[in-house]
Amino acid sequence: MTRFLLPALCAATLMAAAPAFAACDSDNLPDSMRQAFVSGTQEALNEHGFKAGSVDGRMGARTRSAIRAYQRAAKLPVDGCVSQQLLDHLNFTQPKIYAPGRRG
Repeated sequence: MTRFLLPALCAATLMAAAPAFAACDSDNLPDSMRQAFVSGTQEALNEHGFKAGSVDGRMGARTRSAIRAYQRAAKLPVDGCVSQQLLDHLNFTQPKIYAPGRRG
């Protein structure tokens, strides 16, 4: 009996400790609008050296990771979500914020 209980207890503990992905406001946007936000964000992140991957309008792990890295560098709340505010920050904040080792 103990042999079965211990693995189940370990799995339950790991699941409780694992961070859940937060839902993003952009998840509720129409597909075309969400894709436009993601594409614009990917393009701007790449220009700033944050390596978001291909500009394809899809929110993949690489894009989400690049968003989080930018948010940390810019001292913004880190949620990994695209938004109009994030896109505006990328495009209009002065001085520009670049990935470590990258300058305009």
